[in-house]
Amino acid sequence: QAPQAMASMLDAYRLYFQAVARACIDGRAVDPHELDRLRVMGRLARSNLETSVDRLSAEPYADAAQLRVVNAALASSHRFIHAAMALEAGLTAGPPAPAGDAFQTFSHDLELTVYLLAARLRGSPVAPDSLPNLREDYNRLSSSDTALLIETDRMTNSLNTLAEQIFRWVNITTP
Repeated sequence: QAPQAMASMLDAYRLYFQAVARACIDGRAVDPHELDRLRVMGRLARSNLETSVDRLSAEPYADAAQLRVVNAALASSHRFIHAAMALEAGLTAGPPAPAGDAFQTFSHDLELTVYLLAARLRGSPVAPDSLPNLREDYNRLSSSDTALLIETDRMTNSLNTLAEQIFRWVNITTP
């Protein structure tokens, strides 16, 4: 159940990031009630995953290597969502100036990466080389908004690491 629980959490995180990114791209105010709803969805999904991991670790024949990878993936996903929330925090001062095309490409590829990682956890034959190159997208960003650059770098690092961990996890659990 843990892979499905992680996939559900990634789906919730993707929807939350999508709402934050849309506000950055469109330069519009964020609906705080919608973001609250999406944040709560993400927290619930994370809680469900943590419960699933706890059950997995209590199994008498729990695979130690699998547990290490799952816990590392949890940490990476935590870094990702914290960066997304920091991006949201920058929106509280009011509507931002619309982000450029490079951020739009970055956010699209980030959403696609999270979607594909969730699909891999559900058994789809996604290969590591089919993921977008987030580092390349990040390198195209040029902005005077330092917070945007810092948080997109954190998201890039955390998702690239998470992708490695998910592919390792799936390889451990697949006979």
